[in-house]
Amino acid sequence: MLRGDHATTADADDWRRAAAAARAEGLESWLQRRLARTAAAVSDEVREGVRAACVGITARALALASELAAILRALAVNGIACAPLRGAALAERVWDDACARPAGDIDLLVRRADLDAVEATLHALGYRGVDRRRGFAREFSYTLELARDAHGGVVVEPHWTLAYPPFADALDMARVWARCRSGRVVGEPALLLAPEALLLNLCLHVVHTAPDVPLLWLADIDRLVRRETDAIDWDELVALARGAGVGGQVAAALRRVASLLATPLPPDLGETLGVANPAALDRLLVEGADVDGRESLALLFALGGIRRRVRYAATLLFPSPAFMTMEYGVTGPGPLARAYGRRARHLLWEGVRGTARLLRHPRLLRHPRLLHHISAIYKEGTPCTRSTRSSTLNATPPPASSSTASTRTTKSRCTTSCG
Repeated sequence: MLRGDHATTADADDWRRAAAAARAEGLESWLQRRLARTAAAVSDEVREGVRAACVGITARALALASELAAILRALAVNGIACAPLRGAALAERVWDDACARPAGDIDLLVRRADLDAVEATLHALGYRGVDRRRGFAREFSYTLELARDAHGGVVVEPHWTLAYPPFADALDMARVWARCRSGRVVGEPALLLAPEALLLNLCLHVVHTAPDVPLLWLADIDRLVRRETDAIDWDELVALARGAGVGGQVAAALRRVASLLATPLPPDLGETLGVANPAALDRLLVEGADVDGRESLALLFALGGIRRRVRYAATLLFPSPAFMTMEYGVTGPGPLARAYGRRARHLLWEGVRGTARLLRHPRLLRHPRLLHHISAIYKEGTPCTRSTRSSTLNATPPPASSSTASTRTTKSRCTTSCG
């Protein structure tokens, strides 16, 4: 149906399966609109189930839209440029309605130089910072994270780049900002990304979150390409992607979307993006989607200096007790100790798996100084590897607990169906 196929021959069981699939893939709002236009054999039970789910999605989206509007007004008063990412901005742009897709948190693109002002503005609105250790996000991440207990918990992530580890600082953000245009998001003045910059971010987000990628996110990409195909500067997309060393990642995401949804793409785009000569890093970041914490491993090798690597690894393995409480909902010496143990064992094992996957790359097998060469490969095309964090640490299996902070619970509920 997403490809435009008609469902005239679908029976009641087919629609029941379609509703279950839509729930798992974040497409209930889309299915609700489809059901409203069809008189097919859809049972009242299926219609009511989809409608009830959409009521919850709409309520959450309206709450986040209200928060985003307040944030945009506050940032504007302080003269801070901001381009909202995904969420309501994407829903309005490709689905014509801020409530047309599920949303888990609020993502913003801001300039790195404005981070202090952004953080102060959000603090004034009642948000508090969440960090593994004081200063860790500023030194190693691509985003800050702030939360407040409103509307069941709201998390705001101010990004200063559209890329992810270990290429966060490799992307030419001055070029991205220069092509932004003025517009409105949730009724408030804001900057809008150029279509090729938005497409780049959506593709990298798919790779960043793999393998937990709902069909909704692929439909977002398909919809953007079909709607803005004449406005997309494909040469600019290639220049941004190749300049940051992420051409293979973008090509992999586009290839996946096109194979499922027959998305119209320029011929030879994959080859132009550099797929003909894939980087060793793609073995981990693209092919190794089953390796939890793969981006953290990539950054660990890319960092310069033993002390800096040790500090980074130690913080990933043993973040602050406050972070552990927020992340896993555990308190007290005993539960915290067990949670730290589970986390460390899990991440160390995933690190071994990721390193083994890299060592199977032919470029590494031919080199006598394997560890040194791995580090060199990670630094290819990455002029500054200072900022990045793990994309999948939050996917680390949490220790059993009966209590979880509301903001983290809200975010976890939306991991596989929200953007």
